[in-house]
Amino acid sequence: MSLEGLLASFILTLIVLVIVLRPLFTASSEDAATMSRQRLRADAYYERVVQNIRDLDDDHAMSKIADEEYRTEREQWLERGSIVLKLLDDLDRMPLASISADDAAIDAAIEQAVQKAAAHSAEPVI
Repeated sequence: MSLEGLLASFILTLIVLVIVLRPLFTASSEDAATMSRQRLRADAYYERVVQNIRDLDDDHAMSKIADEEYRTEREQWLERGSIVLKLLDDLDRMPLASISADDAAIDAAIEQAVQKAAAHSAEPVI
């Protein structure tokens, strides 16, 4: 075999390897981007929870809200905040392969956790 033939087959082999192996490397970057997007959404929701608690505290301090309503709402927001913190902790531990890239799935997971907290806090305590 000539030197040109060896060089051409080497280049062709490299091109085929790049084409075949490329999805393996781009999948991990897409998973990392999805993880980042989920974390940003959960962080934003947590910041909203903290802001709502601060607003409730301010309203209660200025006597704009009754004591019973203040306690009930504050407990609900604290429960939501703890659930979001657990979600953030789970995201930190979650392997990249188990992450869904669907934005609707991210929103649904956060909303489901919040509704679970709301249903839990609405149950009577014995």
